[in-house]
Amino acid sequence: MPSKYKILIVDDEPLNVELLSVYLGDTYDIVTSYNGADALKKVQKECPDLILLDVMMPDMNGYDVCRTIRDEFKMDFIPIIMVTALTGRADHQKGIEAGADEFLKKPIGKFELDKKITSLLRIKEQHDSLLTEKNKAYYYLDYVGVLVAVLDIDYKITHINKKGSDFLGYTFEKLIGREWVESFIPKDSVNAIRKHYDGLASGMLEPYGYCEFPVIISNGEERLFRWYDSPLFDDSGNTTGILISGEDITEIKKAEKQLQEYAIQLERSNDLKDLFTDVMRHDLLNPAGLIKSFVELLVEQESDDYKKSLLGNVNEATEKLIAMIDDAAHLAKLESVDDISFVKINVCSMISDTVDGLMHQVEDKDMDIKVCLNGGCYAVANPMIERVFVNLLSNSIKYSPKGSTVTINVVDMGDKWKISFIDQGDGVPNASKASVFERFKRLHKEDIRGTGVGLAIVKRIMDLHKEIIAVDDNPEGQGSVFWLTLKKDA
Repeated sequence: MPSKYKILIVDDEPLNVELLSVYLGDTYDIVTSYNGADALKKVQKECPDLILLDVMMPDMNGYDVCRTIRDEFKMDFIPIIMVTALTGRADHQKGIEAGADEFLKKPIGKFELDKKITSLLRIKEQHDSLLTEKNKAYYYLDYVGVLVAVLDIDYKITHINKKGSDFLGYTFEKLIGREWVESFIPKDSVNAIRKHYDGLASGMLEPYGYCEFPVIISNGEERLFRWYDSPLFDDSGNTTGILISGEDITEIKKAEKQLQEYAIQLERSNDLKDLFTDVMRHDLLNPAGLIKSFVELLVEQESDDYKKSLLGNVNEATEKLIAMIDDAAHLAKLESVDDISFVKINVCSMISDTVDGLMHQVEDKDMDIKVCLNGGCYAVANPMIERVFVNLLSNSIKYSPKGSTVTINVVDMGDKWKISFIDQGDGVPNASKASVFERFKRLHKEDIRGTGVGLAIVKRIMDLHKEIIAVDDNPEGQGSVFWLTLKKDA
């Protein structure tokens, strides 16, 4: 990775270029351009990591520049932020169609600018990492993406995202108003799907429950989708429709079969399964991350409460999808690792950073974090140990009641440190203590967000350290004590 990312700033107003350069110059390498034609030359010559592109420019506007970069230069993964005083939906749609990733309204605030750039560069970094890891299993996956649509109470389409339109092979206008089940579900699945949607609308089925069923696209082909659906409600609690969110898994299913056959021949089924999971993670995270970014942008610009509610449902489903992909893939990668490197770490400093990073969760539940540190405590560990601290503290916060206290103790045990996370939640029954670190085990599912692999990740990291992770009852009352050991730095 470069020491500094390179950002191209394009604006016909020199003062705007100078202001953005001042905002970003300390953090990024800056390249400037004052018209569209010159900007295209700079893109090819400098290969920037991100482009800040003014819309209203003479001769060649920002839309044309963006479209050229995407269509002629075939540079799909350079993040482009359009900087504009135009705020209409049609202007934003035009920008999206041209290939823009984000929008910023003039005048630009430094905080919002930093937030957008950081988010898009993180997505670009994930993509760049994927390019170095592609392998034979990648060719089994031709296309992966997410369809999001809103159905009314009669299951007619009232809204669908561009990815969904592309999947189905119809324009947005031709999809709106069509009855979803009759138009796109194979006849032998119609009754089952209507029963599924009726169950969601009546409250008989839990929202976002996983299911698989096919859809028929414009060329008559059936494609198998994995769905996470949820009912939509008005302010009075009445059901107004169904939010459907699905990913095309047709090729994945074919790939699974091919990978299984290939694994049997090579007697390496576990390795290939991990490889498949890793490729799938990267291909799914990019479109899911883009959906999340666009939804957040729409929420900021939307004033209608009902539409905000719909967007909130989309965002919640996308966040859950991203978390599931990331956690499952991270665990799979950890399970494929046998040896890790060790460095000297400051346990106290790392714990303090962890507490600071989760303080918003603490404040949301009006809780208190009590940290009992033992001066300068240095250990020999891999930097991934920070994820153990984050997962344990996050779990303690999630499963503790409002207004309670979570205590973090670091105790000197001679040649080791014993680090404990003590909560005041419901505790872990004795019968579950042995299985709580297994993947997809979650004792409390009501009103708790999580993927069910967090503690499995913790256990795997501690196994790689050849150290102990365990859970006991809180000796001072209700709750649990999750504790671990780390070897001291000599």
